[in-house]
Amino acid sequence: MSIDYFSKSKEVIAILEHEGYSERTITRHRRSYSMLWKHLTTENKPFTMDTAVDWLESKKPTWKTDTYARHRLALYRLEKYFRCGDISDDPYCGHNRFAYHDADVAFIKLPDNYKLLLREFHEYALTLLAQETADTYAVACADFLLFIFEKDCKSPREMSAELPLSYLQRLRNATWSDETKSKYADGVGKFFAFLSQKGHIPRCYERAMGTLWDENAIKSLKQNVENDMMADFQPSKALELHIDSFLLSLRELRYNAPQLYLYQYTFDSFCLFLEVNHIAYSKEAVDHWLTLIPRNTQWETKRKMIAWFADYLETGTVERATNFLWQPLLMDSLPDWSRKLIENYMANRQMEGLKPTSIKLIRSSCVRFFRFIESKKVNDAHSITPALVKEFHDTDPHETPLGANAYGVRVRGLLKYMGEENLVPKNLYLAVSAQNAPRRNIASVMCEDMISAVYSYRERAQTPLELRNIAMVMLGLRMGIRASDIVNLKIGDFDWKSGKLAFIQQKTNKVIALSILTDVGNSVYKYITQGRPISGTNGKGFVFVQDKSPYTNLSRTACTCALTQILSENGLALPHGQGFHITRRTFATSLLRVGTKVDTIVDALGHTSRDTINDYLAHDDEGMSLCPLPFGMIGGAQ
Repeated sequence: MSIDYFSKSKEVIAILEHEGYSERTITRHRRSYSMLWKHLTTENKPFTMDTAVDWLESKKPTWKTDTYARHRLALYRLEKYFRCGDISDDPYCGHNRFAYHDADVAFIKLPDNYKLLLREFHEYALTLLAQETADTYAVACADFLLFIFEKDCKSPREMSAELPLSYLQRLRNATWSDETKSKYADGVGKFFAFLSQKGHIPRCYERAMGTLWDENAIKSLKQNVENDMMADFQPSKALELHIDSFLLSLRELRYNAPQLYLYQYTFDSFCLFLEVNHIAYSKEAVDHWLTLIPRNTQWETKRKMIAWFADYLETGTVERATNFLWQPLLMDSLPDWSRKLIENYMANRQMEGLKPTSIKLIRSSCVRFFRFIESKKVNDAHSITPALVKEFHDTDPHETPLGANAYGVRVRGLLKYMGEENLVPKNLYLAVSAQNAPRRNIASVMCEDMISAVYSYRERAQTPLELRNIAMVMLGLRMGIRASDIVNLKIGDFDWKSGKLAFIQQKTNKVIALSILTDVGNSVYKYITQGRPISGTNGKGFVFVQDKSPYTNLSRTACTCALTQILSENGLALPHGQGFHITRRTFATSLLRVGTKVDTIVDALGHTSRDTINDYLAHDDEGMSLCPLPFGMIGGAQ
């Protein structure tokens, strides 16, 4: 084996020379192989990678970090040559994380099936995370896999809850910084999610890694249980499909996200209890678990939810005779004719791209109206009279006139819809009066100095941050795109050949397609090619990403910050109370001033109504001067 080592190390040196590596690098590799050769000869040991790693680790206390890393890199290139016949860099050998982290040793010691699993996870993580984050998580996973392998766990499918909890305990006791511990816990947690998707382990294992600093949270779950409660290996896996089905049924019953999150968290906690104690699901297990969890404000909700789930397992339905968690919508108590009418109307408004909050207000307003109609013994739409509509509007309680107006507008829209469907007279909606006049605010726009400042900044922008700032501002100023849409633009939204930009508006959920103006396209293209981090291309494909790791996409406040930065460098500031939306108003106003047709402006803004253009008329000085009012109309002399 030693002769083989000697010849192979010389072949590695020859490859380095052939590939044009520096003389310094070649000398360092030659010195490393010579030192190991001397060690093997002195100790009379054959070469193996385990022997090499042991020698390397024995030298670590006396070597500087850089020296240690150089010798390790040389050994890993040798190991790659033994294994693959070349020394080309790959994600597991060469100038990368596996050459400069302690977990490199872990990777080399792993069996082939664990190495393959780690590679699969690393590739999976790269589709979701930035390069640096995915690499860090893979390092943590190599350390974890070596830990369970040394515990004689030859496959993740053989892993019980004790192993991740033991690793978590070791992580707590490690001498690393808290930041490193957290990164390792996060990485192993993501690895558990990956393994559970492949069906290797129960899903609740991921939650265990989230208790890094709360050791008592796990200890409190470990209890002495009766022998007749003992279960087979990984008892919670059998519940996961039922839990998913149960939560899906609740989602169909319009349960909101916070409730569903609490329920999922509760199930994870309960399943972890089953895993820690190796007990099967049963009523006794549920009762025992309820005695362990904290008696806080959520305890009763958790008790009722887990009891509800027990009924679901028996009946296969979430409907209950005793309904202590789910309160049906008031709409569901309405007669069929009015309930279906509301559903059809809401579906019609949803197609217009309204947000869920707007749809909820519409539903609430319509339900109030039809509950009043029902109280008047009216059983069909044709029997609704103007007097009934007016009585409803006059008696419907509200704290403020604005609140009454908000509900009145929604009821007026419902009556318009019913008129279009020939269910009521088409002018019945006029019976809903307004209690105060609508307000019209003059939209603020950017002055000429501000616009000049933007173009001046564009000419001198060089750094990645400057290129990103001007690209975002140009999209708002020259194309009228909202900040929420700019930060969500994807690389694939730009069709450079046809000069088109197409995306779904966040506010309206409406698809909008715009022509890319030359100056805007140049700014965006320059940022993508010269300013956008290369590592950002491994993310989710967002155009605008952070300029530092982990290169995630931005929040919409980044657009306001960009505009503020551009103006401040020229001694300017946004008007009080204004944000990035001022660029969109400036865009619309500029189109009005040059005589662009209103329908064209509406399409460019992605609006659903022409009425919104009225907000910009006050800044069209030429247009306003063409339609003056007579002095007599405003109280002056005839």
